[in-house]
Amino acid sequence: EQQGIKTGYIGMLAVKAGHRRHGIGRELVRKVLLRMKELGCTSVTLETEKSNAAALRLYQESFGFIREELLVRYYLNWGDAYRLRLWF
Repeated sequence: EQQGIKTGYIGMLAVKAGHRRHGIGRELVRKVLLRMKELGCTSVTLETEKSNAAALRLYQESFGFIREELLVRYYLNWGDAYRLRLWF
């Protein structure tokens, strides 16, 4: 972190299978992003599995995150991930 620059980080966000597709994840992300912005963050990063189309759609299409980096074999199951970033 550079002097005076704050980056927020979303480490884990999950919605139980039976409760998906009701806007819960979107609302959680919206609230977290709002709070990070209030705290002075200039950007937010997260990682999501490359194969997780629903998460990629949520972050990229609903909130404007951009793919910053491909992380090869990032997860313990050797799954690849994308690092995503949203700039405020």
